[in-house]
Amino acid sequence: MLAARLSRERVKSLFIDLIRVPSPQTELLEAEPLLKAFIRNAIEPRLRAMGFGDIRYDAMGNLVANAGAGSNGRSLLFVGHAMNQPPATMKNPYAGDIVDGATFGLPGECVLGKGASEQKSNIAAMLHAMETVLAARPDLPGRLTFICALSGETGKHDAMRSALEFAQVKADMAVLYGNSLKITLGNRGRIDVFVTVKGQPCHSSRPHTGANAITGAMEAIRVLTTQLKLDRTHPHLGAQTLTINRIRSYPESTHTVQERCEFTIDRRLLPGDDPDLAFADIKRALETMRDFKDPVSGKGFEIEARLGPFMYPSLVTDESPVVRLLQEASTAMLDHAAETYYASAAFDQGYLNHIGIPTANYGPGEESFAHTDNDMASVERTFDAARVYAYMILRHLT
Repeated sequence: MLAARLSRERVKSLFIDLIRVPSPQTELLEAEPLLKAFIRNAIEPRLRAMGFGDIRYDAMGNLVANAGAGSNGRSLLFVGHAMNQPPATMKNPYAGDIVDGATFGLPGECVLGKGASEQKSNIAAMLHAMETVLAARPDLPGRLTFICALSGETGKHDAMRSALEFAQVKADMAVLYGNSLKITLGNRGRIDVFVTVKGQPCHSSRPHTGANAITGAMEAIRVLTTQLKLDRTHPHLGAQTLTINRIRSYPESTHTVQERCEFTIDRRLLPGDDPDLAFADIKRALETMRDFKDPVSGKGFEIEARLGPFMYPSLVTDESPVVRLLQEASTAMLDHAAETYYASAAFDQGYLNHIGIPTANYGPGEESFAHTDNDMASVERTFDAARVYAYMILRHLT
């Protein structure tokens, strides 16, 4: 039944159509109007056409759609994300050009365009899988939920949390976008911490009359990188880490001892690490330099730390229900089990697992081409992902 209805050309057409609707990350983040336009114009009409009767938006603008009677007590959640990288230096980022994948080590034809390697190939596969199953089984007894979140590049769970809490979503398991038809079993989480060191400005020919915020920031970084205890490791995910990934000082004027220096901390979390406790550890470490004085002037500094976006770590096993179902689907539809691996980046699977929805990543994305001028994904792999997704829906919900 599935084989006769699933169409490679339909997947290709959907994929190209999605690329041609811009949904970039901007300084407005989830409030960017193009993201909401993408969901309302490119996603919602397709969901309605395939039979989703319950389509709602939360206050932020995330879409939550339900299909199926929900009479057998089974439920499955698919998650797509609207936001992708801005065009940057990519030529024709929204043309949906077709290129030969062999040139790039990918099978068959590839669609080129912003979001292809992450969000949009996966959404195309999910849309085709859902439309295929609902055409075959309009009386679907289980509950199929599809979320299209405004996020995708923000590095925080705000949009996903908003959608799930708004619609009170419950699901036996969930799937998010993935890489090269591999199953992601886990990843480290992350907190961003914004640190500000305030000193006293003066002319740099008279440094003894001020307090150089750069000097204070250097001491703060030394304290964090030498005194903070980061001794936990995971056999597959590696170690806890702390990285300073941004630093800037003010005022931006010549020959001036700096009044303020700001830097950002990327603190990676292992499963079992609490984001709030990790932040508290950083604050405690910074407290130890409260008595530090500018070595030139003897004057003190003010220092403050603020918790920014964070993402929970994620970890599932081969025995997780979502991993078992993905492997069954891959074997049935593609004649082989999927490769499993552990990812380096954090995403919404951490939040879903945190709240008790077993979640894994699987899909046709290509992380090696993400955020590059060759942002692309294979049509063949997108079609294969649609086949796997369709099997999952039928197998679990009927």
